[in-house]
Amino acid sequence: MKLKFAALLILAVVFTSCKWDTTKGALKHGEVLKSSIESFEKNRKKLSTKLVSSLEEAEESLSAENPDLPTVSKDFEKEWTTIQNRYKKLKDDFNKVGKSSNDYFAELDELSNNIGKEELRQQELAKNKELKVKWDKNFVEAEKSINAITTVLESGNDFHMVLVASSIRQKLEQNVGELQVISQQAKALLQDLELFTQAGRELVEG
Repeated sequence: MKLKFAALLILAVVFTSCKWDTTKGALKHGEVLKSSIESFEKNRKKLSTKLVSSLEEAEESLSAENPDLPTVSKDFEKEWTTIQNRYKKLKDDFNKVGKSSNDYFAELDELSNNIGKEELRQQELAKNKELKVKWDKNFVEAEKSINAITTVLESGNDFHMVLVASSIRQKLEQNVGELQVISQQAKALLQDLELFTQAGRELVEG
């Protein structure tokens, strides 16, 4: 009798332990997905704020009278590097969301498939499928948005190259002016040297 009771107690403990492991596994997948989504949203907001403000600041600087293109170019490059890093984090977070969501739905299906009653099992699997269809639709839309951001960033990269080239041309124009000043100074010095040489000859020739 005691052995039978002990065996039943062990089975109850094992069964409870298995159920707890199942619960922990399900909750873990849910928490990972939640954490991935929150991280993605956090970086999305940061990227959005940085991207918009950087473009607006560049536009404002370039709209000023006689803009200092080299300075604008350096500032824009600094901001754009930060934006590229945030974008990389956003894409990494998006990939993590995709992986964790797949794990999450796999866990849901595993739980549902362990239901003994056929009718109830099919009902739960149908709910999982419906939820997965909705999620996949949202995921595809988010992926389209990220691809669109990629295009914006590529346009930003092209804009930066044009800005750098323009700043170089502006600098070359400044150098031309500086060169003209140096040339005038050189001509004046050469004339002075010519007079000095002429005076030396006159002295020698006495």
